[in-house]
Amino acid sequence: MPDVSIVTVTFGDLEAATRVGTGLEAVQRTGGDPPIEVVVVAVGKAGRTAADAVVELTHGTSLRPEVIEAEAGTGYARAANTGVARTSGDVVVVAKPEISFHQRFLRRLRIEMAEAWDFLAPAVREGESGKVATGVSRRGKTHRLTPVENPPARIPEQVSAGNGSCVVVRRSVLERRVQAVGGLFEDAYETGGDLDLFWWAEHQQLVVRYVPNLYVGHAVGQEVVQTALERRRTMANYRVTVWKYADPKDVTGWLMGEAAFLGEELAIGGLSGLARYTGSWKDAVRTGREIKRRRGTLRRGGR
Repeated sequence: MPDVSIVTVTFGDLEAATRVGTGLEAVQRTGGDPPIEVVVVAVGKAGRTAADAVVELTHGTSLRPEVIEAEAGTGYARAANTGVARTSGDVVVVAKPEISFHQRFLRRLRIEMAEAWDFLAPAVREGESGKVATGVSRRGKTHRLTPVENPPARIPEQVSAGNGSCVVVRRSVLERRVQAVGGLFEDAYETGGDLDLFWWAEHQQLVVRYVPNLYVGHAVGQEVVQTALERRRTMANYRVTVWKYADPKDVTGWLMGEAAFLGEELAIGGLSGLARYTGSWKDAVRTGREIKRRRGTLRRGGR
């Protein structure tokens, strides 16, 4: 059984697939045995082509990436859950397509595995310069996750939340999470889920440990531009997450968050943005009902 499993998702960006494959090859070459387990979830035909590129770039190493196909249009959260379900490692790393791994990632990760934590948050370095952006976030007054501008620079430290672009979780915690919501990310959400994941961790009193010298690369300019449907789903998922976890004292922050979303939509699309915001309420009610039907309760994510 591998001690580490890595899950990545491909949507068809061959440049991103090249970075991922090259990084995985270097990780295994410098990390030593035992070999890691790699699961690549290919979304649609274009995603399959990109996944094949990842496999090709790891040829000649001890890696044997497993490619799982998902239907075109599948969002990141659900695709990631599909990959996570196929893993067996003691520690599972789930990374978005724009993330690449530093060659010493595996070596440093195995050192950190001896420490006490439930989620591990690596530093995120952007672009060619390798400037540290952040691997730390926090739930702000509006209950939206925002990056921490000045994360710890040298010493590992417990933080409130990591960066959803690269989630590192222990198997025991992953099993609890799957039992609670059906996957690493809320199974009823098609996209998003970072806020839900770390708010759940907060309620479960789990330890999120940020490690400055454990880092991944984030390709500048590779963020996926949200479609109108994805923006609508993001707002709906935010709302459902607040319904799941918020206490009465959190209502003011929620209303502030709703006002912020409404303002953003009006600024982006005017009347079409207003329609998108209104439609997100229908999506939220539908998602909330689905969760309640499947688990019998909406509150606390099945706590």
